[in-house]
Amino acid sequence: MFTASRPQEMLTPRALSTQEAAAAAVTAGADGVEIHAANGYLVHQFLSDNTNQRTDRYGGSLDNRIRFAVEVAAAVADEIGADRTGLRISPGHPYNDIAEADTAELYPALLRALSPLGLAHLHVMHAGDEELLGTLPALRPTTLILNRAGTDLPTRAKDVDNGARHPGPGRAATL
Repeated sequence: MFTASRPQEMLTPRALSTQEAAAAAVTAGADGVEIHAANGYLVHQFLSDNTNQRTDRYGGSLDNRIRFAVEVAAAVADEIGADRTGLRISPGHPYNDIAEADTAELYPALLRALSPLGLAHLHVMHAGDEELLGTLPALRPTTLILNRAGTDLPTRAKDVDNGARHPGPGRAATL
């Protein structure tokens, strides 16, 4: 393996537990961890009805499809604290072939299930569903970070007036 100083012997990779990954991020200097449940990544695949074809307790019904995201968030929050844990979602974004037929039900159900954890923030990659976005403030954790790529300044100012923060610099690790 190539490193900044010299080639090193390649270690055999092993899967980290959620707790180990979260603790390693904080040890490395991150202020917190943002769980990436967006853009077609693993947690998002559990949420989506077109990618989640499971027939066990993690597939099928809405409650089953949100279970994995809630369990991951709970494990990270237990390890590093809910005040250092956030979640990123991208409702309705077709990244990586995600197609969600039930965003209006899915994301409010997810946020209701996450609510008891008291997570530090929710980071929304907004795809234009203003009606869904309007339901999130009542269900979100303490801080709502809204990412409206390419939107104009007046729209962003309105979002801030409505309680959202737009992404800025920080030291959060994304899992």
